[in-house]
Amino acid sequence: MNGLPYYKAYPRDFVEGTIGMRFELKAAYRLILDMIYMQGGRLPDDARYVSGLLGCSVRAWKKYRDELISLGKIQAENGVISNFRADKELETLAKLQDKQRENASGPRKNKGLQKPRPDHTEPEPKERDKSLSTRVTRFDEFWNVYPHRGGVKRNRKGSLQKYTAAVKRGVDEETLIEAAKVYAKDRRVIEGYARDPVTWLNQEGWTDEPAPSQQNGGYDPQQDKWDYIAKHGSSAGWRAANA
Repeated sequence: MNGLPYYKAYPRDFVEGTIGMRFELKAAYRLILDMIYMQGGRLPDDARYVSGLLGCSVRAWKKYRDELISLGKIQAENGVISNFRADKELETLAKLQDKQRENASGPRKNKGLQKPRPDHTEPEPKERDKSLSTRVTRFDEFWNVYPHRGGVKRNRKGSLQKYTAAVKRGVDEETLIEAAKVYAKDRRVIEGYARDPVTWLNQEGWTDEPAPSQQNGGYDPQQDKWDYIAKHGSSAGWRAANA
């Protein structure tokens, strides 16, 4: 067994168990315990080796060794120095390590378990894929059919942002494109009063009703007033003409 870099020292037991021992013997006993654990419970009973680690003479170590054996603190058999508690601790550790290795090499208990269903805060995979697939693919078509005022196309970036926002809210791109085509035929647009695409999208222009045609007898005085204001910037002239 490999040695341990650390172990349970049980300081109270050590202090109480060494009462009456002189300081040099206590120090030697403490270091011997460290070496036993470092050697995995099998410290060689070699006087030169042990005395070298303790930093004392061979003669001094032999004296400490005999005293510790007589006090029952260590055992020396078959060329090995051991300690009863150290043997128990190392045996317990060996069993724990064997159990851990057994568990690691065995089949996982949860291998056959199904993945738990997502809760209400997490969409199902199909729903999540569907939300991710909501992407703008036909903005160029919308941009080309939209009736730009004076034929000048302005603020494409802002229009794309508003268009994308509408699509993300669930508005179908086909709806936006067809509505733009209808708006291009609107009487007000033909007369030169087309809204910028950003404004049209921001005001949800695809929900507007087309202006009535004068040719079909659908004259709308109120709309005529707003058209006049849009063209002249004031309703003063319109009121005078319609007094």
